[in-house]
Amino acid sequence: MAVTKKSVKVSPILSRIARIEGQLRGVRRMIEEKNDCLSVITQITAIREAVAMLGVELLKDDISCKWDGKKKIDEAYLKSLFKMQ
Repeated sequence: MAVTKKSVKVSPILSRIARIEGQLRGVRRMIEEKNDCLSVITQITAIREAVAMLGVELLKDDISCKWDGKKKIDEAYLKSLFKMQ
């Protein structure tokens, strides 16, 4: 099977999604075990950041495919779309 640019990029994105799914299961477990609210909120904040980074990665890949040879959009701009620091 030939390896294409897109197939190489899919694996890291799927890995990122798997980590986010794990984080969500962890939050559910924390709530079921009645962990303190601050710990749960901390984990939710981490999940929000992870989801935003997933969006940045997806947009970077999509833009780089469609904009070959043209000016690339800066990663800082992509992060600003997701209100990340």
